[in-house]
Amino acid sequence: MIQTNPAWDARNTALGRQPVYAFAIGGEPVVYTTAAVSGVDYRPWLKTPRGAGQSIDVLRGESSIGELECEVVDQAGALRQLVGATTLEGRAATLSVGYPGLSYADFVPLHSYQIYKIQPSRNYTSWIFRSRDRQMAAKRTVYLNPLNGLPIEESNPWILQGTAGEIAQAIYLFALNRPVSEVDVASMKALAVTSRARPFLFVLNQAFEAKQFLETEVYKPAGLYPVIDNLGRVSLKPAHPPAAGASPVSTLDPNNMTVLPEIDRMPVINEIIYRIDAEEDGFANELIFIDASSVSAFGRAGQHVIESRGLRTVLGAHWFCQESAARLFRRFAGGPSGASLRGGAPLARVEAFLMTLAIWAGDYVSVTHPQMPDILTGDLGVSGRLYEVIDREPDFARGRMRYRLLDTGLTGGSGARTFAPSAADFVIQGSGVY
Repeated sequence: MIQTNPAWDARNTALGRQPVYAFAIGGEPVVYTTAAVSGVDYRPWLKTPRGAGQSIDVLRGESSIGELECEVVDQAGALRQLVGATTLEGRAATLSVGYPGLSYADFVPLHSYQIYKIQPSRNYTSWIFRSRDRQMAAKRTVYLNPLNGLPIEESNPWILQGTAGEIAQAIYLFALNRPVSEVDVASMKALAVTSRARPFLFVLNQAFEAKQFLETEVYKPAGLYPVIDNLGRVSLKPAHPPAAGASPVSTLDPNNMTVLPEIDRMPVINEIIYRIDAEEDGFANELIFIDASSVSAFGRAGQHVIESRGLRTVLGAHWFCQESAARLFRRFAGGPSGASLRGGAPLARVEAFLMTLAIWAGDYVSVTHPQMPDILTGDLGVSGRLYEVIDREPDFARGRMRYRLLDTGLTGGSGARTFAPSAADFVIQGSGVY
């Protein structure tokens, strides 16, 4: 969830509020806004921007690249002169939101992206700034070995070993030379709380695209997906709840929803194939995991194939794959213990008021609606059901937020078991919540 502040929270819940948006370009002293703002050198030339969405594919370990569009009116040619005299492409672009009467220091950042294109509007009365999130840096092909700066090839391989979080950091910080400020290091370190295994060992002997490599070779096998937070950092979320148990950051109910939720279901997955121990002509080992209770109930359903050239039997890949498969089955096999999903995991599409914009992709939210059918029980009405946000799309012009939510049976689940409470609780791998 976005980190807000008390002054902003008070205005966000007040009646008759009208958001004020502020667009700042890194290195420029002037901030472009939609209304007057105190505490900053501003120009009220910004049109209401288009929101930048983020969509997650939990199973494939992928996240869409968000794109932000901000249009600024060109008063007396000021923007024309700025664009013509300054190289702005490549700079940071930050969109923040506040309310009338709030100081700029109390505005909350919504997106911190990178400008990639600037163009005039059709009638030349304004300029359009287009920005993309930091995943664009990972669309680059890595040719050089970070250890010596020479081309990656058979005689000069880059040997990379570690946890999924460590490998992601190595790719962004060393291979792509991105600053630490663009990586949510804390989220990647936190992944080790429930699994300290280091089963990945890559011998990279040819050029590779960083984003594709991370998604197919690391995130998907480890049950992770990337999220770009509101500060523009690359963060990693696990496809299982935190050790303390899944807890909602907010509630979506008839008080903040604008229409009835739409319901869909994920396909059932009850067979998972891992291909590991890469060789020149393929993989030496193929591990097949089947959820017997799901097959008994639904027959052979979806098959999920995972391949990783970095997973090694000698480093414990067998039990790592078994653990990851068990977590996926609990979410997508249609009937994990205690969840009573009885089919594919439910999906809900929700439209809510703009006041919910602090909810972020990867968050857990509680959903309550008396007219929403509970497809798991046959009752009318859903109360306090726990969902995971896998799609977030703002519509600032209409004052709406659209979310796609995933229910994987976590409602009522407890946290992982620990020994005596302390700052370093030991997490037992066999806890039922996983």
